[in-house]
Amino acid sequence: MNKATRYLAFWLLLTVFGAASPGVSAQAAAGPDPVPVYALLSLIGDRLDTVVRRPQTGSLVDNNLRSSLPIADPVFDDVAVAAAIKAIRQAVPNAEFAAINTRSPVLFEKQRTLFEVANGVLQMPEAVRNVIREQGAGRLVLIGKLRDDAQVTVDSGMIDGAGKLEGLGFYLDGTWESVQNNENSGASQGGRGFIAPYTYLQLSLVDFPSGRVLGRRSIKASQAIGSGRAQQSTDDPWAALNAAEKVRMINALIDGEVGKAMAALMAR
Repeated sequence: MNKATRYLAFWLLLTVFGAASPGVSAQAAAGPDPVPVYALLSLIGDRLDTVVRRPQTGSLVDNNLRSSLPIADPVFDDVAVAAAIKAIRQAVPNAEFAAINTRSPVLFEKQRTLFEVANGVLQMPEAVRNVIREQGAGRLVLIGKLRDDAQVTVDSGMIDGAGKLEGLGFYLDGTWESVQNNENSGASQGGRGFIAPYTYLQLSLVDFPSGRVLGRRSIKASQAIGSGRAQQSTDDPWAALNAAEKVRMINALIDGEVGKAMAALMAR
């Protein structure tokens, strides 16, 4: 075992849902009607990014201001895994689940290269492969980050942002004149700019141990909230949501979008 593999193995922890120890899974697989086991790995919740739009000056270079808040706990990954499990259970009621719970910086930061798809086959670190094999899983659900052009959902539809978005975070644009309806009174309040919580993710359903990709779904979800919602300054997009609301909206996007994407993959 090389140094990189030992490092990954050290960080991998396993949580089993619905059931089965490796021995039970192997026994079930030998029978006439084996119980399907799905391994799930989410690599989306190590940080929240804040992306502030800056005017482009005729260049294709991304000039946006960026900052990141590290997230030590698997709170967002847990939401993603739970949403995927719920969708799979609706399609396969007797399924069992093995969630690979990891906080490995290597897996999060290098996921595009460690889990590269070549000729329709997903590559993966041997440490991850060993954990999946030990659980007797025949399918892997990989929930990873998607990097793509910024697009934001507003009341009138979808608008193009600037630069790229990836994973989880907040996109702020102070250039738009926005109108925000008050949830309680129904009154409208004008402001300059908006904050848009976003989830840019990619789900892969993979056969194991072959690694053949059975299906993939990209998620580009966001929801703009106008600065007029802020209690004090209507020109500060960040103030339009308090801390609890920011987390709640990210969780809602993950739960809804991962659930829909997983259901679509299971319907193939």
